[in-house]
Amino acid sequence: MRILIVSQYFWPENFRVNDIVEFFISRGHNVDILTGYPNYPGGRIFKNYKENPNKFKTYFGANIIRIPVRLRRKSTKLDLFLNYLTFILSSIIFGGFKLRKKKYDVIFTFATSPITVALTSIYFSKLKNAKSVLWVLDLWPDILEELKILNNKFVLKLLRSTVSYIYRNTDLILAQSQSFKTLINSAYKVNKIEYFPAWKEEIRSKNTKEELINFSRDKSKLKICFTGNIGEAQNFENIMIAANILKNQDDIEWIIVGTGRNIEQIKKYKEENNIENFHFLGSKPLQDIGYYHEIADILLVSLKSGKALSSTIPGKVQTYLNSNKFILGFIEGEAKKIIEDSECGQVVDPNSPKELAEKIIYLKNNRSILEKVFLEKKGLKYLNENFDKNKIFQNLNLFIEDTYNSIEKIKLIKSPKSVPWNKNFTLSGLNLAFLGYYSKGIIKLHSDLYHWSDGIFFKRFFNKLTKKYAGRDLVNQIQLADSIERIYVFGSLPRNSLNYIKKKFSREVIHIDLPYDTVENLYRNYCNFTFEKKDFIILTLPTPKQEQFAEFIRNDNKHYKIICVGGAVVMASGEERQMPEFFEITGTEFIWRLRTDTKRRLRRLLSSFAYYILGEISFKFKRVKKEFIENE
Repeated sequence: MRILIVSQYFWPENFRVNDIVEFFISRGHNVDILTGYPNYPGGRIFKNYKENPNKFKTYFGANIIRIPVRLRRKSTKLDLFLNYLTFILSSIIFGGFKLRKKKYDVIFTFATSPITVALTSIYFSKLKNAKSVLWVLDLWPDILEELKILNNKFVLKLLRSTVSYIYRNTDLILAQSQSFKTLINSAYKVNKIEYFPAWKEEIRSKNTKEELINFSRDKSKLKICFTGNIGEAQNFENIMIAANILKNQDDIEWIIVGTGRNIEQIKKYKEENNIENFHFLGSKPLQDIGYYHEIADILLVSLKSGKALSSTIPGKVQTYLNSNKFILGFIEGEAKKIIEDSECGQVVDPNSPKELAEKIIYLKNNRSILEKVFLEKKGLKYLNENFDKNKIFQNLNLFIEDTYNSIEKIKLIKSPKSVPWNKNFTLSGLNLAFLGYYSKGIIKLHSDLYHWSDGIFFKRFFNKLTKKYAGRDLVNQIQLADSIERIYVFGSLPRNSLNYIKKKFSREVIHIDLPYDTVENLYRNYCNFTFEKKDFIILTLPTPKQEQFAEFIRNDNKHYKIICVGGAVVMASGEERQMPEFFEITGTEFIWRLRTDTKRRLRRLLSSFAYYILGEISFKFKRVKKEFIENE
């Protein structure tokens, strides 16, 4: 499989997308990574990259394609906005040039903040006729609103529309928590979403740096360690208030490994309040992090409160579990549940720094609680049961393969005599109305859906393979299988046309006339049948209602054989005036039909055509495979 990974961050930056690339390569996939220059979190291009950029052109055999971006610099709001914006523009413009000769089956997006990186993936998925997969690690724009980074209602509405567009144009969404899955589904009604959590980071615990030795010497001090990003979400304002309460506790030591947007503000608070037992060590290589975990008595994980934030599982949780140390959660939601269910720590309200300080004093005076967690190894057990890397990656591979194999296909029968009677099927006309409503997303393709060449728009896919068959041709020429004993007709059908069906097919015919209503109401109120192998179903509703009605039947029945013919039976029976041959030869039947019910038909024609054009512009039809069915 040919996979393009789109990620604003990549090796030598430390993110889990690096592990994903390594896994894909190990499975034999061909992988390219479209990314920027490594500058996270400091805002400057890494020194080792600048000295030898050729060393970072491949990763375990995957090709790295780097595009220019405006660096994060000091990570002000303007810096980050320009960083995010230039990545999208540069990845499409420069990335488009660098990838112009490449073909892909799947585009995988590593969607840390901001999720707008997925716009690049959607562009390439349409351009390259590839499936798109999105791993969502932050809920946008909800998290911006909860952190009060953004309050403008118009901008928030614009971002929600953008996120909705991203989700609707993604074939598979991977959610980092079960709460993410629920919230995204309820808010955006996505096509397909799966739970895909993070796993422990591979870190070493050996280090002999002097600063670490100094921390480890005094065993009498309670060491509280935090590793990772220090931004608005991590709730350091309240952590510092708790630290200020405990600043005279000489036997308590805070060890903070990491950096972020809020670091200078927090350092200033520390200096102004003379909190000497609070140590900022800055960003450290991943291979050193294990040693900080090793010397710690308590590992601290924190997030502010909020619906989106509470749904997030900070990536450090899985790595903390692997340390087998006591975890103190200054947090709520999913992470709180993990800590409590694993019985490897305790949790306090993230809005109460006083409670955090009191909990730390309590743990200092009851160290046996900390020792019990270490001895019982419940964190490790929970990690292996719920966040095993091999199992997570096995699921990822299944998700990717299922998504790749679900490529939509239009299957066209050679003639009305090629109907696949030996299996379940829905047969519908391949015409402008179908393609327009498919482009709009109102009609969906599935493996049991077949078409006949109705109208002239079938030539968009099958120009040289078959001739055109009008709906009445289908009805006149179709030959029922001997196994069919009963025919159901749903929709409007005049008496003469009903008699025509009975006479032509010599089967029992059950006609269910349908009033004007929504498809769901029509189905629930009028289709109270369980269909059998011997049943044949004719739908005389207009497109897209007949295809939607057929989908309801398909979902609720083990056996179904359906044709969606609209008004074709009325024309085949002769009850409607024969169309002049000129319109049929030229494929302009729609002009002839406008003579009756003109306003409704014209409105439907124009909307179908507009949807079709949008489908062409957005490359939707380019992603559809085609199959010509001569015999089934």
